[in-house]
Amino acid sequence: MKRPDVSIVLLTWNRAPMLRLCLEQMYSSLAAGISREVIIMDNCSIDGTRDVLARYETRPDTQVIWSNRNLRLNAYKVLFSRARGRVIIEVDDDVIAFPKGFDKIFLDYLAAFPDYGYLALNVVQNEKTDGAMPNRCEYREDKRQDKIVLEGPTGGWCAAFYGWHYRLFKPLLNLLGMSMKRSEDGVLCGLTKRIFRKRHGIVENAVCLHATGPVYAREFGLLDREVEKYSVCGLDQIADKFKNA
Repeated sequence: MKRPDVSIVLLTWNRAPMLRLCLEQMYSSLAAGISREVIIMDNCSIDGTRDVLARYETRPDTQVIWSNRNLRLNAYKVLFSRARGRVIIEVDDDVIAFPKGFDKIFLDYLAAFPDYGYLALNVVQNEKTDGAMPNRCEYREDKRQDKIVLEGPTGGWCAAFYGWHYRLFKPLLNLLGMSMKRSEDGVLCGLTKRIFRKRHGIVENAVCLHATGPVYAREFGLLDREVEKYSVCGLDQIADKFKNA
């Protein structure tokens, strides 16, 4: 069977209000003329996630995986193993706005920057959120014709990497335990750099809204969820930010 151009993978857990908006925006922002599959995994949610996903699980381009236990970030091993695309795009369930044709943007940028193995969209940074992206001073601008990548720290809020890279380092990735202290994006950046000598960076002119942080958590009624997420992982200082929001 021919591989699709793109596999979009999304892991969700107890974020039904954000997930509803995330999926609406994501599907409406896909480019035409690209073969793709969408794989969504529910990490044993107990809120209204099942009702949100019921709208999408009958789509022919979409498969939904229901986990009967919370695998935390190790669930990405399941998601990635299902992806057949030439390029895999991971999307966080708290990304609530996407640039039009973001999947084609990734294909174009990976082709224009062949020495990069992991690219993420830029993020909105304002009084509500920093998008989980560090300060601009931590990046080096890499311009090629009309395209700019900011080489530097790269998160997995909406990011792309090569499927064949993953399939080669899959045995090693499966040996690694993933958590909030060693997240999937850090593991992917590290493996692509060490094994394939590839760089990682941010697509400067393609911006998504990664609605991370206490302000958006409060707006969507998810503060308790965020406190639990970080407390379980021993990240008490971060959990306290949500407790006090």
